[in-house]
Amino acid sequence: MVDNFGDIGVAWRLCRRLAKIQKQYKICLVVDDFDSFAKIEPSVIASNPSVSVSNPSVLASNPSVIASEAKQSTVIKGIEIFKWQDDELCHKVFKENDGERLGIILELFQCGRPDWMEQILFEEKLEHTVQIIMIDYLTAEKYAEDFHCLQSLTRSAKVKKVNFMPGFTDKTGGLIIDEAWEQMPQWNKDGPVLEFTYKTKCAYLHSAESLRHSKGSKDPSKIKLSFMPQTDWDQMMRTCSALIVRGEESMSRACLSGIPFIWQAYPQSEEYQLVKVKALLERMRPHFSEEAFAIVEKAWMAINTTNSMSLRGANEVSDVAIYDFLNARSTLVPYFQDFAKSLQKNGDLCTNLMTFIQKLAII
Repeated sequence: MVDNFGDIGVAWRLCRRLAKIQKQYKICLVVDDFDSFAKIEPSVIASNPSVSVSNPSVLASNPSVIASEAKQSTVIKGIEIFKWQDDELCHKVFKENDGERLGIILELFQCGRPDWMEQILFEEKLEHTVQIIMIDYLTAEKYAEDFHCLQSLTRSAKVKKVNFMPGFTDKTGGLIIDEAWEQMPQWNKDGPVLEFTYKTKCAYLHSAESLRHSKGSKDPSKIKLSFMPQTDWDQMMRTCSALIVRGEESMSRACLSGIPFIWQAYPQSEEYQLVKVKALLERMRPHFSEEAFAIVEKAWMAINTTNSMSLRGANEVSDVAIYDFLNARSTLVPYFQDFAKSLQKNGDLCTNLMTFIQKLAII
């Protein structure tokens, strides 16, 4: 996985939200990286003292979802968790009652399925039909709308597969809007600036803040944050005056916050990350004035561009662009809030997902 913490972050948020809105169904989480999981959910350590795995992938199923380091499942916040690699236990549990726990499988990020699950689905021939719902990475690109609810085949007529795409329009599943994000926070003009970026760009924010100081702004104090539970991270984000974040999980929260933010996409070869960055910027553009959008676009492109000029030149451009963004953040708030409101109107992904499942008459 490119970003283990982001993957398990989305998976855990999805499971918690489903458990919250659909108490009549059992949610199970199958995860293969307890080290990453424990970073954002301390209960994992208490439940699994020998935590040590690597690489989070998740499947949610009706009526269940999976994870565990010991030879047993673990229940955290009402969600039953199993370890992906625990073949014997998982095969036994998920095979019970004609595989009733595998009525619906939510397969995140094209993670594939463990061998024990493949055996149950395709070799032991369940009597009932199984629906696999593929939930892909969040993107603002047009294909999210094109692929949403698109069906595909498997090697068994009893195993169906369909895409359910997160996204930024009402033609997608939307974003996960859990309890902490149902309301936008009041903007805190005196709040800190959160920097959560890839190392290659970390220096840019520091240089930009130094530039602000040289122009008369107060010299900012810097606090290095340790990993914290997902719920604490959410609350911390909501107190900030600006956000500079990476990855899908934190970016999706920034979008819902109404707080001015810069998103750094994961750097890819030939700067392919710019395709995703530009796609999201275009979704945001209608909610901004031309002048405000120019400030945002300049900062986003600067922090996501590395190869178009010398490193020194790129640094200088990024310093100025981020300085301009931070300096203008109070004037940018109404535009980011308008964008966040548009996402709220698309509805909660988990609620939309349950509506979709019920329309399929699966449960």
